[in-house]
Amino acid sequence: MPPAWRRQAGDLSQQAGGGYGFGSDIGELTTGATTAGSRASDRVRERLGSIQADVKRVRAEQRELEQQVAFLIGVADDAETRRLVAETPLAEREWRAARSDLEAHQRLLHEARDHVEALERERDRLLDRLLDLKGMR
Repeated sequence: MPPAWRRQAGDLSQQAGGGYGFGSDIGELTTGATTAGSRASDRVRERLGSIQADVKRVRAEQRELEQQVAFLIGVADDAETRRLVAETPLAEREWRAARSDLEAHQRLLHEARDHVEALERERDRLLDRLLDLKGMR
């Protein structure tokens, strides 16, 4: 009788519907191309899952940045009004600082949007690849 670990491994491979080079139907031999295609398909699916998680994360960051930009627009507008009314060096510095913060956040928002677009292009490319792999089977 084989060791327990070997019996368990054999049981698991049989439960997976294959084992030792045979498909789910007795006598259906799996080919190397099918196995390679299956592994490539699994890798593509894993990458798609990773990309989807990245898209969710970046979109959440994008929503935060949109809220921050909206707030900073108000701050910059108020600082500009104070600068025009007060005409002091302090008001000028505050306006420049507010404007600088706003521009920095707008750049970050633009980068987040670009990142989402790049991830979506990669996702589309991988979906096309997955369809190509399905056609191999």
